[in-house]
Amino acid sequence: MTILERELSNSDLIYIYWEQDGKWYAYEQSAFYLSQMMLGVSLGRYVMEDTLWLAKAEVDVSRISHENIISYSKTEYVLHYTPHNGFHEWLAEIK
Repeated sequence: MTILERELSNSDLIYIYWEQDGKWYAYEQSAFYLSQMMLGVSLGRYVMEDTLWLAKAEVDVSRISHENIISYSKTEYVLHYTPHNGFHEWLAEIK
């Protein structure tokens, strides 16, 4: 299953992938969820296959709360999405 296929049906998980540059990244829905769950995570854009633009976030895996980890390996983390406690209060303030 490709990253895009996985993200199309992603409703409450965060997938983080280790890449050859030695860094960890989340894409699309996972990147959005991560930006809502962890302060300081910003979304960028990534071009795939010269035509498709994806949301991308670099991840410092040392900041991941162990209580959110479902599984992990040398190349992938899977987390359960739980929004940052202050996010809902912040959202209410800007509405």
